[in-house]
Amino acid sequence: MDTSSDRAGARWATLLKGPVAVLLFGAAVYLYADRSIDLPPPGQLGGAFWPKLCAVGMAVAGVLKAWEAIRARGRPPEEGAACKDMDNRKLFLMILLIVLVVPAIAMLGFPLATALFIGIFLRLAGARGRLMLPLVSLGGTVFLLYLFVKIVYLPLPKGEWFFEDLTLTLYRALFIL
Repeated sequence: MDTSSDRAGARWATLLKGPVAVLLFGAAVYLYADRSIDLPPPGQLGGAFWPKLCAVGMAVAGVLKAWEAIRARGRPPEEGAACKDMDNRKLFLMILLIVLVVPAIAMLGFPLATALFIGIFLRLAGARGRLMLPLVSLGGTVFLLYLFVKIVYLPLPKGEWFFEDLTLTLYRALFIL
């Protein structure tokens, strides 16, 4: 009895589990945001716009990854394309960082929490360089500030205590206010 096709089918199904899970999660987040966040005032994006946009991005990424797996079905793996061993400790820390950035944004304010998040996340992901990490963290934060506050007019959390003053000083320095 030939079981090579059975193993190939099981391997292919295993490869599709992740993309399908991401697709379903994106769809669930979209539906939750659509049903639980109030409708926006006329002419505005509203609070559900960005979560829904992120959810659509996740769903599209899941579909594209699934399509990639389907297209690669039956082809032998490329030579030298072995995956690196996964570091579960780093993965756990990255997930924890994503969870902790939400309360950090409320306490520290969006600019400081975002700059710290980007820098720490990139470091955990393996990015190195004395100049690259701060430039990407600060540049990415400034870009997001201009996008959300100046262009989209989305009020971002300014933080508590002296962090609010720090955020307002940064907004003035960047000519956002």
